[in-house]
Amino acid sequence: MPVRRGHVAPQNTFLGTIIRKFEGQNKKFIIANARVQNCAIIYCNDGFCEMTGFSRPDVMQKPCTCDFLHGPETKRHDIAQIAQALLGSEERKVEVTYYHKNGNVNPARIPSI
Repeated sequence: MPVRRGHVAPQNTFLGTIIRKFEGQNKKFIIANARVQNCAIIYCNDGFCEMTGFSRPDVMQKPCTCDFLHGPETKRHDIAQIAQALLGSEERKVEVTYYHKNGNVNPARIPSI
């Protein structure tokens, strides 16, 4: 049975399909479990780790709101919109300023939710 690096969820063919689909598109992404408190991150790909500077162990089980990427220029209003969308299970487009692990503003804009 193959081992998935960075995957902290029971074997699930649906998740496996999503991961395979987006891995091949050079996307940077996380997958979270909406059924647990704080919507914990259960998967992050290599692209996400490279972009943020965090390793998988640093990211896994953190809230999917990515609080660990917030910094001085991250607007509270944007954070609130993301949290509200997650609570209401609704789609929103929010541009958020996230930070690299080294403290620099991440050059990539990360559309959320």
